[in-house]
Amino acid sequence: MWIKRFLALTALAAVIAAVVVVTGSRGSSTPEAAAPTATATKTKKAKSPTAKATPTPLPGEVRGAAARRMPVPILMYHVISKAPAGVPNAELWVDRHVFADEMRALRAAKFQAITLQQAYDAWKHGGPLPKHPVVVSFDDGYLSHYTHAKPVLRALGWPGVLNLQLNVLGQGGLTTKQIKSMIAAGWEVDSHTLTHPDLTTLDDASLKRELVDSRRELQKRFGVPADFIAYPAGKYDARVEAATKAAGYRAATTVDEGVARGRDDLFALKRVRVNASDTATTLLARLKSSSPG
Repeated sequence: MWIKRFLALTALAAVIAAVVVVTGSRGSSTPEAAAPTATATKTKKAKSPTAKATPTPLPGEVRGAAARRMPVPILMYHVISKAPAGVPNAELWVDRHVFADEMRALRAAKFQAITLQQAYDAWKHGGPLPKHPVVVSFDDGYLSHYTHAKPVLRALGWPGVLNLQLNVLGQGGLTTKQIKSMIAAGWEVDSHTLTHPDLTTLDDASLKRELVDSRRELQKRFGVPADFIAYPAGKYDARVEAATKAAGYRAATTVDEGVARGRDDLFALKRVRVNASDTATTLLARLKSSSPG
């Protein structure tokens, strides 16, 4: 009799132990199993293309017909450093601190920097553009464009436009590595010819070489479209314009003073030259006086 009771008690204990093990196992494993599932779900959503929403339009963003009519000041800088005493063309040297003040003043006045490509797309195709666009362009390819201008624009989240004269590449000017870094930071790189000649004085073959070969070299070396060019010293005429179009460029900038507009000749776009004598205050005054309204 006692043997039967012993066996019954043993069986009952085994059942109770099994229930405890199963219950305990479920209680400890469920949260751990749920956490990786939730993490995996979140990770999957983050990587899913459908999770990448269309960028929200900027406040005051302009599109369509309004963008086609939008005037765009194209600032023209050269060296971003204080001019040494007695240096030729000292007005082309803008102190780095003054440059920084000018950029911050533009931002405070609600300007936003864009590339020339963005301006072109707005004029030809309807936008989009910020309400107060500005192109910040730099001629030639001075080292100070990388050391002094790039950090200022990067802090603002702005692109620059580099008009590169190819024969100064690595010759005390910018290096290939530095220019690639600028491109990675959102800069546009356009042509300023091979050797910076007065294009109006060249024979047809030399003119074609300066225009075609400089664009081809930029495309090959940096993988950029190089669809725009700044005429060296702003020298151009009807023949130069025709050759520039034939070389495949979409537009060209000059040193003619004023604000660029899409309704104007795209191969004679005006710019606003920023001089050593300018300040943030005078630059804003100049832009205000040259813009409509």
